[in-house]
Amino acid sequence: MAKFIAHRGSSKEEKQNTVAAFQRASESSVYGVETDVRITKDGVFVAFHDKSMARLSGRYKIVEKTDFKQVQKLKVYDKRQRHKIPTFLEFLQNCKTSGKTAVVEIKSNLTQEQTEELIQLIDSEDYLPKTIFISFNVPVLQMIRARLPEQPIQMLAVKYEQLDLKFLQEYKFGIDIYHRQLTQDRINECHSYDIKVNCWTVNSNRRSKLLQQWGIDYITTDKVNLLDLSEIEEVNRT
Repeated sequence: MAKFIAHRGSSKEEKQNTVAAFQRASESSVYGVETDVRITKDGVFVAFHDKSMARLSGRYKIVEKTDFKQVQKLKVYDKRQRHKIPTFLEFLQNCKTSGKTAVVEIKSNLTQEQTEELIQLIDSEDYLPKTIFISFNVPVLQMIRARLPEQPIQMLAVKYEQLDLKFLQEYKFGIDIYHRQLTQDRINECHSYDIKVNCWTVNSNRRSKLLQQWGIDYITTDKVNLLDLSEIEEVNRT
């Protein structure tokens, strides 16, 4: 069965990339919890997706050009409450407490020194064995691979046709791709190169079941109960 990953925490039920979203995901039956990682101007790793904080906080501030103290002053809003932007360490410790695999999407264009700092931060929590790195930024993934030869790493992709499977095989990268790009033949092709397949972002139980029938390895979803719905449907069939 595929392993389910909560996209930006339980982002269907809670505000994405907040402590509340991470906690809700950790209380569910998912295998892993995903977040986006950016680095502030003064070198603090935070859990935030967008380049600018305008969409979620109402203030046009670029994370990488803003000091951490200023980032902490900005709040993310939902209908019930205001949320502070979590540090990456808060996310990681939440995963550690619940035993969930941490799926870490690197958004910032990290230097080699910053990449090493991120690795050391995770290692300080003794959580590298339960961490998967993902990114569109291939050079950063290559730096991680050079440092951690056996670490689970997935390269993000939008179009299957743009993938170089021999390159992925060489670097022992899995893929994390838009789910509509996948077919059974494409999943089988990846598996023939020993490439693990993840996909984003699946919120339909029907689509989830089809992908599982095709043998997908991971499914990333906003709905942390999607796995439970799949299991209930399977029980009802029998």
